[in-house]
Amino acid sequence: MGKEGAPSSLPLVPFPHRAEAFSSWLSRLAARYDLRADHLARHAGYPLRGAGELDCYLLPQADRNLAVMTGLSRRSIRAMRCGMPQRRLWVRDHHVWCRECVRDALLEGDEPWERRSWRTGATVTCDRHRQLLEEVCPQCGKTGAGCLFVSEKGRLRALCAVRGGKINLWGKPSAVQLPWGLAVNRTTLRCLNALTRDLNRSLVGQPLRTQWRGVSSDRPLTTIVEELTLIILITINYLPRPQPPLYWMQEQSDWKAAFHYTPAMLPVALAAGILMLASILLSDEQFFEELVFWDPLESQIPNEPLTADNYVVWLHPKVRTWGRQIVTAPFGL
Repeated sequence: MGKEGAPSSLPLVPFPHRAEAFSSWLSRLAARYDLRADHLARHAGYPLRGAGELDCYLLPQADRNLAVMTGLSRRSIRAMRCGMPQRRLWVRDHHVWCRECVRDALLEGDEPWERRSWRTGATVTCDRHRQLLEEVCPQCGKTGAGCLFVSEKGRLRALCAVRGGKINLWGKPSAVQLPWGLAVNRTTLRCLNALTRDLNRSLVGQPLRTQWRGVSSDRPLTTIVEELTLIILITINYLPRPQPPLYWMQEQSDWKAAFHYTPAMLPVALAAGILMLASILLSDEQFFEELVFWDPLESQIPNEPLTADNYVVWLHPKVRTWGRQIVTAPFGL
C-alpha cells in the first residue's frame, strides 16, 4: 500500500483503446497479474459484484485509487463508461463481438478487447464492417461462457473458455437470419445506425442527433424503445427471464416496478429485428430511399411493405392501442 492507505501503483498497465469499455480494459489490466478483473476492482475499492457492473458504476473514491494504481487520469477512467447507472439494464451481461475487429487487433499484435458500444443492447451491428455482432463461440457453441476473452500468461487471448484451445476467427461467421423477413440493405442499415447512435448517446446523457416519434423530456428515446420491445415480445410470446443485477436491485425502492425489458437481454438476431423495426417506425421519411418489406408471420410468402398500419395489425390485440400510440406519435413533442 502507498501513502494514506492508497493501493500501490502497478508497474504494467495497458493503455486503454479509444473506444474501449471499462470492463474490457480492467480485464486486460488484471490479466497482466494473472488476476480476475473482479479481484482487481475490489482491491481498488469498487464495492460491486462483477467487473461488468463498472461499465455503468464508476465511483469517485475508487476511481481515484485506480488512477493512483495505474497512472491514468480519472477523466480517462470515466470516459470508458458506456452508460449511466439508471441505464444498467441496457448493458449486456455477456460478450459480443465483431470477428473482423477482433481479428484486426490480433493481426496488429494486440489482444482481443471490447468496444464500449458492444456492451450496450443498443448496438447489434459493427458500424465499421457492417455485419451483425456475434455472441456464440465458434468452438463450443455457447453464449455467455467468457470465450474469446480469456486470461492466459499475462494477456487476454482468443481462446474457448469451455473446451480450451484457440478460436478460429479466419472464416466468415455463420449467416444469421433476421426475424420477420427483415433484411439488411442500404435503407434499413441507415435507419438502424441512426437509432443505434442516438440510443448510445442517450445512455450517457448526450443530446440526440435525429428526431424520433414521441421523444420528449418526459419520454426519452430509451423508454420508447423499451416499450416497443415489450410490445413485440408479448406479440411473439417470448418473455426471457433475465437475472436483474443485484447491485441495481438494491438501489430500487421497488425493483419489480423499475424493471423493464431491453434489447441487451435478447439474442443478437432478435434484438436486431426489434431495433430495425423501431428505427423504421419511429423515423421520418428522410431516411427512406426505397420501401422496406417484411414478412410478419414468417410465412415465406412475398413480403409486404412495412407501414405503421400493418405493424399495428400484427401486434397482439392486448397491446395494439399502445403500439399505435407509439408509432403514430408526432415528432418534437
